[in-house]
Amino acid sequence: MLKNLLKNVQRPDLDFSSLKKPRKPNTYLMSPPDYCPYPPKTISPIFEIDMANLAASFEEIALAEPRTEKLGSREIGKDLQVDYVQYSKLIGYPDTITARFINLGAGRSTLAVFSRAHYGYRDFGVNEARIKDWMRKLDLALKKEADSD
Repeated sequence: MLKNLLKNVQRPDLDFSSLKKPRKPNTYLMSPPDYCPYPPKTISPIFEIDMANLAASFEEIALAEPRTEKLGSREIGKDLQVDYVQYSKLIGYPDTITARFINLGAGRSTLAVFSRAHYGYRDFGVNEARIKDWMRKLDLALKKEADSD
């Protein structure tokens, strides 16, 4: 019953262009420099693949994670923004992960990712560890794909 109650969290649309520092430290932001008013903890890498392929590879990584679901996606100009949720193993606390895939043109792309807990004050590094793990897996998958070409 508690898990069902936790699923009803409010998730307003995230706008990276107006993202400000949250009042609670249970978040993690990775983005290009100067992409948000809130400075990222990690600068996003630039990928030598187009945005659609980056988004598809990232989604494959995200949805392979336990207790992770896609909430939805929307186009923002020439970019794509996708929301995911991952529930904690024991109680089912939801963390929302928003990824914006940014088209840099000429077959290049990058992304901004904001991961945040909806309950509690601290996350003990869970959001940061998640995104660093997903990015490590993304790098490995893209290298494997490039080696097979």
